[in-house]
Amino acid sequence: MAAEAEAQEPKKKLPIVKILLMTVGAIVLVGVGAGAAILFNKLTKPADENPLAIVIERKGAPAEGDGHGAPAEAAKDEHAAAPAAGGHGGDAHGAAAPAGPTGKPVPSKEQFVTTYFEFPGNFTTNLRGSRRFAQMSVALATQYDKKVIENVQKHEVAIRAEVLALLAEQTETDVIGVENRKKLQVLIREAINKLLNERVKFGGVEDVYITALVLQ
Repeated sequence: MAAEAEAQEPKKKLPIVKILLMTVGAIVLVGVGAGAAILFNKLTKPADENPLAIVIERKGAPAEGDGHGAPAEAAKDEHAAAPAAGGHGGDAHGAAAPAGPTGKPVPSKEQFVTTYFEFPGNFTTNLRGSRRFAQMSVALATQYDKKVIENVQKHEVAIRAEVLALLAEQTETDVIGVENRKKLQVLIREAINKLLNERVKFGGVEDVYITALVLQ
């Protein structure tokens, strides 16, 4: 009977050992889970709150630079300044490329506006010593103010009469050729300015142009 009692005692102690092992195992699992949760929270925190993330970002910083650990902004500055030292932005010695051919300087003097006026219709009259007659169109130009053109229009009838009288005194030879036409233009300008000086005390017509001349 004593031997049976001794054999049963270890069997009673065995469940207590299992309970202790299970309890220790549960504590270990809880500790591992808590540690994993703390590590996960640290990894998921922003870079300014997570020291581990800051270390990782600092180690990966060269990927944002120029490949040698330099900051990205410094690399951009070096590449931006490179054309100025050579390549397409300058020559092989670092000199800047020329801006291109320079044109003539713009005149700094005051530019006067030229006003043109063409008489409506033609001036038609017989030529001196000829059965042929001339049909002529006349225009004039001035750099004075618009008052000159207004005076010409105001006295257009008198001016037409003077020009026709002047043209009627010309022969066929007098109106043929470029040089003769230039001389005729000067004569017409002088006749117009003379009439305007008599009527309004100022001429102002600077150029006269024969825009068409037909002999018939």
